[in-house]
Amino acid sequence: MEALRAKEPQAVERWFHEYADAVYTFALYRVGRDPDLAEEVVQDTFVAALSQIEEYDPRRGMMLPWLTYRCRNSIRNALRQRKGGDALADFWEETDRRLLAAYRQLATAPLPEDILHQQETKELVQLTLASIPGNYQQVLTQHYLEQRPLKEIAASHGLSEGAIKSLLHRARLAFKTAFVAFSDAMAAEPSLEGGAK
Repeated sequence: MEALRAKEPQAVERWFHEYADAVYTFALYRVGRDPDLAEEVVQDTFVAALSQIEEYDPRRGMMLPWLTYRCRNSIRNALRQRKGGDALADFWEETDRRLLAAYRQLATAPLPEDILHQQETKELVQLTLASIPGNYQQVLTQHYLEQRPLKEIAASHGLSEGAIKSLLHRARLAFKTAFVAFSDAMAAEPSLEGGAK
């Protein structure tokens, strides 16, 4: 972070390469799958984020949700500047409000079926998976997406079934923490973001 705050070229390049794909995926979906506009949004996002890097506090959250929040602002600005883009920008603002309300209920209730099947939720799940450690991604994918039994997962990792259960428990906690952080970042109001623009 010190090198990034000092805007050392190698640190900036590593930072960009680490997060650019995830930010691009997020932007591409939200700009109507326009790759040129998505690239423009990503560039604007990183330029703005680098100029505000002093505001980033790792104790308050992960880097990717912080970038995602800034990307959301860049998307909104880019859409509003395009003919007919106001309707899509309004759609995303309303969608973010609804999704945040549903996501915040995760601790007490499962997501409603209509939210679970929305493309926005699927995109958020993918973004969340990409942000957690590889071994967590692997066991969550194997158990929940591939629906492999724990015994089989344990054998493929060379671990006991008990060790896989423990790993899966930690992976679920990491996923939930990241998912809530992303959903908050996606739907945060500027006034809640500590002066972010």
